[in-house]
Amino acid sequence: MGGNSLKLRLFLLALLDAGLLNACYVISFLFRFSLDVPFRNVQPYLTLFPWISIFCFVAFYMFDLYSNWKRKSLHHLLYTIFLAVLLVMVLTMSLTYLGKGFSFPRSVILFATFLQMLVLGASRAFLWHLGRKRHGSKKVLVVGTTLESGVSLAEKCMNHSRGWFIIHGFLPAHNRRLLHKKMPEVDVVLVGPSLNREDKAEIISLCIKQGKEVLVVPEMVELLAIESEPQQIDDLLVLSIQPPRLVPGKWLMKRCFDILVSSFMLILLSPVMLVLYVLIKLTSPGPAIFKQERLGEGGRSYLIYKFRSMVADAESRTGPVLATAHDPRITPIGKWMRATRLDEIPQLLNVLKGEMSLVGPRPERPFFIRQFQESIPDYAYRLSVKPGITGLAQVLANYSTKVEDKLRFDILYVKSYSFVLDIKILLQTIRVVLQRGQAAGVSDDNDENKQKLLRLFGYYDRANTANNE
Repeated sequence: MGGNSLKLRLFLLALLDAGLLNACYVISFLFRFSLDVPFRNVQPYLTLFPWISIFCFVAFYMFDLYSNWKRKSLHHLLYTIFLAVLLVMVLTMSLTYLGKGFSFPRSVILFATFLQMLVLGASRAFLWHLGRKRHGSKKVLVVGTTLESGVSLAEKCMNHSRGWFIIHGFLPAHNRRLLHKKMPEVDVVLVGPSLNREDKAEIISLCIKQGKEVLVVPEMVELLAIESEPQQIDDLLVLSIQPPRLVPGKWLMKRCFDILVSSFMLILLSPVMLVLYVLIKLTSPGPAIFKQERLGEGGRSYLIYKFRSMVADAESRTGPVLATAHDPRITPIGKWMRATRLDEIPQLLNVLKGEMSLVGPRPERPFFIRQFQESIPDYAYRLSVKPGITGLAQVLANYSTKVEDKLRFDILYVKSYSFVLDIKILLQTIRVVLQRGQAAGVSDDNDENKQKLLRLFGYYDRANTANNE
């Protein structure tokens, strides 16, 4: 019943989007011609009306505007609508050229696009605010194994879009029996990933009985169960969990798409590549193209190509280190290239060579992979597919997101791969490029929020300990 209700809401939302988008065309025609609209000008629009409506649905779907936007950022939402409407405009103009519908005034299309950004942005913002009023300002109780893990989880809530979460406190997992006393005070319980299975099951069961929402950070093994197939052995229900890899049919489709798109992009971006090559050579000594060893599918080594964004021999003194938010090794033009991701254009050559894919987990150096595998044994799962220029972690997380948190997105991508998912990630990468904050390096600043949380959680933890005694 709940699934049918959700489908109905999404269907009505799609109708609303298409209706508003086409209404903007009507207003644009009236603005351009007043009430005396020549039929020769409006006739191409009437012919294209079904296609424009389909373009609207496809663009909004590919930009993930029909997913659950509960607790997401309004800024992110408006950015995405802007890009989706632009895509509709490009598809519409392309169809008018192909169909020789030159009597469809370009001024009408451009003004309608401007109106669509305003109207659709306003309608979705209104729905977003209604959602935040209904689901926002939830008091969150964080449950973790240590105070440090609790602070880390609470920081995620505080860094999230404002108005959704209010941190109520922290409860150590060993004091979970006190959870039932705290339930009346909170709306949501956030459970960390390091709790053992028994503790986690007990907390989830209690939250369900009390009618409270529980947010669980999944373990890697739980992510591997996604898309698992229920099977029956005699009278026993089992889940068939396959290794994270692409089946031959999906692999072939992905490879063909990689070759076609990377070839087209290299031709299209060749003037940009030439300009960047010259600028790098003129502004800092050293080669313009930077080559570095990475590990790809199956742990195989290859050389990745990038435009050099740091001073030459940047790690000659420090050894392998991750870039920070204000890294002095980054050149002025390198800072701009990294923010816009233009330094990664030469990786299209790696895609053509078959060493990388357009979409996949980001490639990492052997030095760091060895470190990560020591602390995160499941890290090897991300090497089961080709690394990508962009990926789910790059779209949904930040450059400075912790390795284990990015790994969850990488495993989710491998287990949920589809051709449509790749298209969605590629389109949403445009938004990430425009929203430069996601490209910032690993932060080395002391966050004031952390000190507030330590004070709050320190008191809360002492109070729980005292109650326990």
